[in-house]
Amino acid sequence: MSLGATVSPMDASSASHQSVIDVHGDGYERGLAHGEHLRAAVQNSVRSLVEALGGQAEIERFIGETNFLPTIDRLTPDLGQEVRGIAVGSAMPLNLVLAHNLMDEHWWWSTKRNRREACTLFATTSPTPIIGQTMDLPSYMDGSQFILRSHFADGSVSAVLSSAGLIGLCGTNSHGVGICVNALSMLNHSGAGLPVAFVMRGALASATSTRAIEFIRSVPHASGQHYAILGPNDDGEITSTGIECSAWGAVDSSDGASRFSHTNHPLATTDLDPEVETPTSSTYARFDVVTTRGETVETGDDLIAILQDRSGPICVERADTGLWMTFGAIVTEFTNPIRMRYALGPPTQSTWADVELTTMSF
Repeated sequence: MSLGATVSPMDASSASHQSVIDVHGDGYERGLAHGEHLRAAVQNSVRSLVEALGGQAEIERFIGETNFLPTIDRLTPDLGQEVRGIAVGSAMPLNLVLAHNLMDEHWWWSTKRNRREACTLFATTSPTPIIGQTMDLPSYMDGSQFILRSHFADGSVSAVLSSAGLIGLCGTNSHGVGICVNALSMLNHSGAGLPVAFVMRGALASATSTRAIEFIRSVPHASGQHYAILGPNDDGEITSTGIECSAWGAVDSSDGASRFSHTNHPLATTDLDPEVETPTSSTYARFDVVTTRGETVETGDDLIAILQDRSGPICVERADTGLWMTFGAIVTEFTNPIRMRYALGPPTQSTWADVELTTMSF
C-alpha cells in the first residue's frame, strides 16, 4: 500500500495544525506520514515534553533505566516501527519521541508517590452501543490535539484521539471495536512491560472484542490502567468489558454488565503499590456522577452531556487548570457507518466534530 496522508482543517477554536490526518501503509510508513505532515506540531510537543520533564538528560535517564522498546518490538513490532517513522518524519530524536509515547510510564518512574487524576469513561451495549470518555492530560499538551486515522492493508481503519507525535490515546476501528482507558497509577508497574499506548493500539488492531480482550490479558503491563472494550465478540454479539491491568496481570472489573463506568480508582484488582499516596481525589465523585447519569444514556448526545459536566468535575476547563486539563473527549456510536464524535480540548470549550468509519463487521 502506498504511503500517503490526507489532512483536514482544524476548527479555528482548536489547535493550529490539522484536526484529522489519514495515514496508510505499514507501521513505518504510517509513522513517517504522521511525522512529516505534523512536523512542526510534533517538534513543539516534544520540546514541551523535554521542558516539562526536566531536560533531555532526564529523558535519556528514563529511557536508560527502563526497558520498554524491546517489549514493544516483540509484542507490537508494527507500532515500534510507527514510532521510528514519526521520529524520522518529524526530524526528532527517537528517544524523545519514544518518551512522548510513554506518559503513564514516566508518571510512575518519576515519582511513585504522585497519584494521577485522569479520565472518566462510560460504555453501554444498548439501546445503541456507545463508548466514550474524557481524556485528562498535562496542560502543556494543549494545542497538540488531533485525530489519527490509520488505514491498514486488510482494508480496516482505526481512528484515535491523539497528540502530535503520539500513536494514540483511545479510539475505535471499522470492525466496531472501541477502546477507552483510565489511569490507575496506584497499581504496581514494570519497567519491562508493554506501555499503555501500545496496549491500546495493539488491542485496537483486533477484528473482534474477544481478540482485543485476549490481547490485553496476554501481554505484560508496564503501568496500572483500566481498559474498556466494546464491540462484537467472535460470535457477533455486542459486549462491553472492563479490565484493570497492572504488573501482576489483568482482572475483569465490569462484572459482565451491559453498561458501566470507570474513573481513577480500582474496582476489582488488589495489586496496589504501597508507596503511592491516596490524596484528596475527584475520582469517586466523578464515578458517582457518570454511573448515576449513565443509567439514562440512550444516545451519543446523552453521553456528551455527561462528559461536559463541570460539577463532578468531569470536564476540567482551561481556566480551571494548574497542571492538568481535559485534553479532549470522544464518544463513539456503533451504528452503520460508525460515528466517532470528538472534541479537541475541554468539551465545554471546543466544537464537537465527527469521524465516520465504514463498517466492516458490525
